[in-house]
Amino acid sequence: MSNSDLDDDARAPSSANAEVAQLFAEIGDILEIKGEPPYRFNAYRSAARSVGNAGERLDVLFEQGRLRELQGVGAALEAKIIEYLKTGRMASHEEARRDFPVALASLLQVPGLGPGKARAVYQELGISTLPDLEEAARSGRLREVPGFGPKAVDTLLASLDQLKQRSSRGLISDAWAAFGQIREVLGEDHLAVVGSTRRMQDSVGGLDLLAGRDDAATAEQMLQTIASLPNLVQVLDRSSDDVAVQLYGGLTVHLTIVSPEAWGAALAWYTGSRAHVARLEALAREHGWELSPFGLEESATGKLIERQHEAAIYERLGLEWIPPELREDDGEIEAAQAGSLPKLIELGDIKGDLHTHTNWTDGTENLEDMAKTAKALGYQYIALTDHTQNLAMTRGLTPERLEEQRALVRRVNQKLAPFVVLHGTEMDILMDGQLDFPDDLLRSLDYVSASVHTGFRQPREAMTERMLRAISNPLVNTLNHPHGRKIGRREGYAVDMQAVVERAASLGCALELNSTPDRLDLNGTWARRGLKLGAKFTISSDAHSRSELEFMQFGVAMARRGWLTPADVLNTRPLDDLRALLAARRKS
Repeated sequence: MSNSDLDDDARAPSSANAEVAQLFAEIGDILEIKGEPPYRFNAYRSAARSVGNAGERLDVLFEQGRLRELQGVGAALEAKIIEYLKTGRMASHEEARRDFPVALASLLQVPGLGPGKARAVYQELGISTLPDLEEAARSGRLREVPGFGPKAVDTLLASLDQLKQRSSRGLISDAWAAFGQIREVLGEDHLAVVGSTRRMQDSVGGLDLLAGRDDAATAEQMLQTIASLPNLVQVLDRSSDDVAVQLYGGLTVHLTIVSPEAWGAALAWYTGSRAHVARLEALAREHGWELSPFGLEESATGKLIERQHEAAIYERLGLEWIPPELREDDGEIEAAQAGSLPKLIELGDIKGDLHTHTNWTDGTENLEDMAKTAKALGYQYIALTDHTQNLAMTRGLTPERLEEQRALVRRVNQKLAPFVVLHGTEMDILMDGQLDFPDDLLRSLDYVSASVHTGFRQPREAMTERMLRAISNPLVNTLNHPHGRKIGRREGYAVDMQAVVERAASLGCALELNSTPDRLDLNGTWARRGLKLGAKFTISSDAHSRSELEFMQFGVAMARRGWLTPADVLNTRPLDDLRALLAARRKS
């Protein structure tokens, strides 16, 4: 079938990608609320992400017979896309909506509510929106629904309050993925990321881009291309030299076009935080100069001093070039003046990944494939850190299964030598701070990391003592994702993190910078606090699949924001040096 087979009234607008993605996402939400198996609703959600992030229009892919090239789109979902392109409708979406309103999916945002309870409050009280849910909770009507006693209602109200306070900022990984898509569409070399995305903040308000063009016609073509992206939802603003749009998923993209001659000044101006740029402006004024996106020039005469090269802008202001991750006005200006900026860690410094999962628990890949991919990335080693028995929902390993896994590790190591899989664990920290396996078993492992996965609502004092007790065990090499947060989805647990970091630093227990984009825990701020206390760190992907091993770049970015050098991170060491450091911790 070709595009010519579409009906005369077929819909193939530039927004078709976003609209189909939204329909698939809504079907997935409704299927979850109905209690359908996870593979069903996850299939729709996966297809929604794939369609929403596609770099080409759906009608173009249809015309070329390439719809199934989209990840997660098989014959059944391809047929639904074609139905939409031909008719502007999707019967399966309309059918799903007959049982439950689409708005009901918003209830799934509430931590701890879950699809079963969301379905119950709708069926018992007709509630399908967050405001109605809150009103029912406060008025006492919610107690009419089975499972909502006084304590459950109080917990729900606290969760609703947390939900209101959540930031609308997005994941850094989504911003970089969008940049890759846009760069491919524009085919531009003179295109750069600026703003919070270039500074690699742990969440971003949007994707800010800079392009250098002198020709008005070419500039207009670039702006029009951004305003017509396949996953466009709406154009927010448009002028002769910039455009702002919203993409599927909520990410905003703002492209500014500048003269190539002013490229360096514009990079400096649009990258730094407001406070950092204000410091640069103040330094310029001390010389009788003025800094703007158009260049550094004499205030009195307008004579141009520098504008083309970013490093030269900093040099003329008496500064070393400051890495973008540090441009927050948090001591980097003073360090650059003194010539004492650290040589920050880089992705190429990482020798191995110390937090990975396989299909023995909740990963999706087998160990050999994970190890081969890590080896192809240039690593010397990975630590296999599957979950332990207390985390039953992930099929956490019993001591017996751990022994079976040990034999597999030996076989993989023989096959992939000199690459090494360290047999480790992500040890569950129990409610009282004890560990999920006895010490004798932990001593048999190459690497032990520990995490809190349950009891997130413990009081602050209890959670703090729980974590302090766990990291005080000398067999624990690393404390994983210390705050337990999920960006945009879950606040971290209540804990005296300062006390935890101080204890870890004093005992030699490393702190993880978890690279998963919705964790980034520790973030740069806490990494720097730990650094000042003498802590050591690991940077790990927490990969549950081969592709997620590439999350490492985001953890390295957090380390750079924390002013960390290669010497501060355990897994920058060659394997023998790492083994020595791990052994030293056990003897402490």
